[in-house]
Amino acid sequence: MTQIIGKLYEKLWRKVGGKPWTEIVREDQKASPLLYLLIFLGLGILVARLAGKNWWPILVGFLLGILCGHFWW
Repeated sequence: MTQIIGKLYEKLWRKVGGKPWTEIVREDQKASPLLYLLIFLGLGILVARLAGKNWWPILVGFLLGILCGHFWW
């Protein structure tokens, strides 16, 4: 099953730009970091508004996700 998904993913990224989407996003983020900061700020505000009183566990989840993504990247 994972081989099928891997082949599908490879076909998709070959059509998009010839490299994995993580590299495409990383290059785009380096070219315009302010845009990405504003996008994530807006998403954070939206999630905080939708979360209401449950904002604290969501904030901790985002923090853990950022840390894991930072160390993995």
